[in-house]
Amino acid sequence: MKHLELLDVCRNIKDEIRKRIRRIPKSDLRIEVGMGKDGTPTKKVDRVAEEIALGILKDYDFRIITEESGVLGDGDIIVALDPIDGTFNASRSIPIYSVSLCFSNSEILGDAFFGYVANLATDTEYYSYGGWGKGESFKDGKPINVSSTNSLKCNAIFYYPDRDYGFKRVRIFGSAALELCFVADGSIDCFVDIRSHKNKGFLRIYDVAAGLLISRNAGAITTDVEGNDVEKKRFTMDERLTLVVANKNLHNKIIKRIRGM
Repeated sequence: MKHLELLDVCRNIKDEIRKRIRRIPKSDLRIEVGMGKDGTPTKKVDRVAEEIALGILKDYDFRIITEESGVLGDGDIIVALDPIDGTFNASRSIPIYSVSLCFSNSEILGDAFFGYVANLATDTEYYSYGGWGKGESFKDGKPINVSSTNSLKCNAIFYYPDRDYGFKRVRIFGSAALELCFVADGSIDCFVDIRSHKNKGFLRIYDVAAGLLISRNAGAITTDVEGNDVEKKRFTMDERLTLVVANKNLHNKIIKRIRGM
């Protein structure tokens, strides 16, 4: 499929999720309705959004990996889907929560060729096409690029600092997909996540795949906290990541600071 076709699919999903969420009473959005395949509780807002997304994606020959239902379908194109990234925010009307979709030709993140993230509260959208490190990224149809700052006295998103790393300010917004897009458009200078889960990283592949492609194609360096490129990460339910995402002037300085060098 061409990127314009995929953009239409993603926009259809985004529009339908926004419509449905607006009709649900705010107090109902945070009701737990089950347990997701990732082992975390599923809230009503998650279930509703995923049902809408899967209802649209089922008309195509995709293999879908998603937070609530696991792996579905057997198509050649893999779709990493997070129907609501930022469930806490969505369930409390905090306007930073998103739908995230990443399309890949294989189980390898580096084979991703289209990524889409939209803020469901504001209708702001980000997308990228053209392949890993080979394409362009856009915000509401306009090309975007990462910042050019080279000083650690910069603006960082950091989950969760265990000491003072020297950043000018640190923020956490609660939607990793959108936060990576904030780096992509230069609003924030870097995204760092050093959390661990069972001796792995904390972030799941479907949380961040689209945001990583968008930030990578906007000029960011995308690695784990050891400095290894994440392009070999796989689209599986048990894949976990740590992340350091920043422009080429800043990235290595952050890695060294994390290592205490």
